[in-house]
Amino acid sequence: MRSLYCLFILLCITIVSYAQSVTGIVRDSLHHEPISYASVRILNVNDSAYITGAVTASNGKFTINQIKGDYIIDISYVGTNRYIRKISLEGKETLDLGTIYLGEASYLLGEAVIVAPVPDIVVRGDTIEYNADAYRVGEDALLLDLVRKMPGIDITSDGKLMANGKIITKILIDGKEFFGNDIDLALKNLPASMINKLQLFKEQSEMSRVTGFNDGNAEQVLNLTVREALKQSVFGEGRSGYGSNGRYSNKLNAHYMMDDNQYSLIGNHKNITDDFEYSGASSQYDGITKNSEIGFNFNALNSDKVNVGGNLHYDNNDNVFKMDSNTKTFIETGNRLSTQSSETRSIKRDLSLGLNMKWNPDSVTTIYARMNVNTGTSDDIRNSNYFSYVQGIQDTTTAWTKYNTKGDTHNLNASFIFGRKLNSAGRNISFSLNGGIRGGTSRGTNYSPVFYHASNKTTLIDQELSIDNTGNSWGFIASYVEPITKHNSIKVAYSYRRDYSDRNRLTFRRDGEGEYTVVDTAFTRHTTSQYTTQRMNVGFQSAMKKYEYNIGFNVDPSTSTSKTMMQDSIIENQKQTVVNFSPTFKFTYTPQNNVTFDFDYYGSTEQPTLKQISADTIILDALNRTYGNLDLKPSFDNTVSLYFQKSNYEKGSFFMITGGGNYIVNKIVDYNTIDEFGNVESSYRNVNGNWGLNGGIMFNTPLRNKKFTVDNSSFGYFVRNIGFSNGAKSVTYNLTMSETFSVNYRSDKFEQRLQANISYNITRNNLPNQEGMNTANYGLKSSTLMKLPYDFVIQNEMSFIYNQGYAESFRKSEMLWNLSIAKLFLKKKQGTAKFQCYDILDDRNNLMRVVSGNYISDTKTNMIGQYFMFSLGYRFNITNKAARNSTDTMGVDDYN
Repeated sequence: MRSLYCLFILLCITIVSYAQSVTGIVRDSLHHEPISYASVRILNVNDSAYITGAVTASNGKFTINQIKGDYIIDISYVGTNRYIRKISLEGKETLDLGTIYLGEASYLLGEAVIVAPVPDIVVRGDTIEYNADAYRVGEDALLLDLVRKMPGIDITSDGKLMANGKIITKILIDGKEFFGNDIDLALKNLPASMINKLQLFKEQSEMSRVTGFNDGNAEQVLNLTVREALKQSVFGEGRSGYGSNGRYSNKLNAHYMMDDNQYSLIGNHKNITDDFEYSGASSQYDGITKNSEIGFNFNALNSDKVNVGGNLHYDNNDNVFKMDSNTKTFIETGNRLSTQSSETRSIKRDLSLGLNMKWNPDSVTTIYARMNVNTGTSDDIRNSNYFSYVQGIQDTTTAWTKYNTKGDTHNLNASFIFGRKLNSAGRNISFSLNGGIRGGTSRGTNYSPVFYHASNKTTLIDQELSIDNTGNSWGFIASYVEPITKHNSIKVAYSYRRDYSDRNRLTFRRDGEGEYTVVDTAFTRHTTSQYTTQRMNVGFQSAMKKYEYNIGFNVDPSTSTSKTMMQDSIIENQKQTVVNFSPTFKFTYTPQNNVTFDFDYYGSTEQPTLKQISADTIILDALNRTYGNLDLKPSFDNTVSLYFQKSNYEKGSFFMITGGGNYIVNKIVDYNTIDEFGNVESSYRNVNGNWGLNGGIMFNTPLRNKKFTVDNSSFGYFVRNIGFSNGAKSVTYNLTMSETFSVNYRSDKFEQRLQANISYNITRNNLPNQEGMNTANYGLKSSTLMKLPYDFVIQNEMSFIYNQGYAESFRKSEMLWNLSIAKLFLKKKQGTAKFQCYDILDDRNNLMRVVSGNYISDTKTNMIGQYFMFSLGYRFNITNKAARNSTDTMGVDDYN
């Protein structure tokens, strides 16, 4: 037996001594872009039998280990010609094949030669990849303009970037962070012309990457791959414009890329929107803003072991926000109807610094470190007018509020993750530590008179406010992963987190001399709270070639304490302990590189906020005030989601089905009390029975001649919300269905997109006398881009929107027309003179409906209206010698 063992060891040593490596990089021959998931096979030289193989990584690289000998290497990718050659593994440890270019495949059909174009959308494993060239935008377009044209990606009315109904939490550039995951900054500053592909995928947390075990904290990420011609260069654009009604826009963005190093500089000084195209329901309702900002972002690969990145950003934002709203609050005996008109001016100045590092001190150790510092000041002035009445009661109430505050904030957060592999089979340990401190002050006044018409009575709130907030938090996670077999492993983990908050609110009213010296005991509160949460986790993971699944079970005990004082008197002192249990399950099946199926279940705990448990009464406006509930328990959200996505490279088609749902235990909801005059006091309660369902179908496919493409997005959402009005349970059912269908024509000089969209919102409530709560939105849009002789470019956007079912005081329709004419000049078409007409018909109309458990609200807000602007821009691209030898500098075709 010992002889056999020695013979086996000797055989292994012999095989290793004869082992060789074959490496290379696979790129497409047209744009020289890396090709990921290309098939690389090693074949027998005599009969072409398959021996071993691999697929290329996202950067196009591959490595295959094989013993010495003569072989055939076969590299293939759908839509391209195959690469086949003989290789000999003799005398070298590594055979480097260098860069291998795959050309577009062509085949004969009758007398026509058909060339396979790059499709608009393709699935690569668990990644949805959009081809940026398929969605043409103007010569100075930003990432914001580009993503609006992509099926399944949208920007909500509150500014969130969504994909297939899920929030995108991070934007990367070639896999590197950009300004600390600031989505809005990336959308409004990155030029569309730099982008080759947009890759949508779920990125595992840093802790998961260290352990190799899925912890269920993956984020939906949009990664932007940069055009190859720009990766060894300094490139960017400067633009300055001035227009009617005092509008101006001055922008600068500059980017330097060399190998894996990235440096970006951005600057803005403007009072217009960055979005050329508006699309009805996806517009942002953000008022009118004057913005000045400057920022610097970097990612530097100092060595193979250390990667350091960071950013520094200063922002000065002056916003004027006007709002008119009609709100119906459900009451068992009738409804409270109210209208509100308000204008708020908010001036915010923020300075932030972020640093991040990844360090591999050796081949088995990984360390992540992060730090973020932020400090800022704010000035807010809010003036509001209100009118309300309760149906069935012949009384009306009017009020107005003037609220002025000045404040400052500061935050410091840091995290550290350590992971180490203990053997080659996958055994590892990891530890993470994170913490932060925060603070802020606010000083101001609140003047709110209320007039009750029937009783001819007036009440007055006249206060001076002084609010101080401080807090800190810290936590750690420790985990251990043990491989059971080659494909299976288990994990045990423990996490602990503590969060402390202190809020001291001093409120004064006037004395006999008119000075604010008298403590208002009804509103003065000092509240401290502390949350402690723990998680014990046990998980099992199986990772096979075509499928992977993860099963886990969590025990989540949490403890919260809160003490409320009025000066030296203790008003409340509460403590509660809650234990939640939750299983988790994740399953991914990838039968082919272009097909993937995901199913996820996870549970999450959300603690009540300080505002929700504080006995401190907060005056929202003249008729509305809120206070907390110290008996609140943490809510627990059970969520299920599934995705199926498939693409066909040869046909250029893409198909996706998505669905999911959630059920919330101890959901924290509003508890409203409304008196006969329409005054509202709001608090919070825990309730069970809030749940929702969602589903959608999306497809994109070209027609036979490939110049026409159709895409369709159909989504539906059903939500059951519970709230309380005057002690009565108010159950609201809301069904939203949306359909968007578009036809696109694309040629070298002309692109036309026609789009139709319909959205229905059906709302029902269990309380009596509820009617008129359904809305519908209909839209038609035409987007045209034409390249004319003498380097003129015309971009035209027209849309008609009709809104049905909103409050009678709101206009039902709008016709939007935006037009720009640009002339490219200079030797390489790097200069642009542009005349832009925005909202030519001056018909902008901003409507939004919000549905909650006990109310519905229709809101109209202000946005930038009609203006005309002339601007000059210059695009630059300074490449090194090697880059100039392979590609031209950025010219007129780079943004097409």
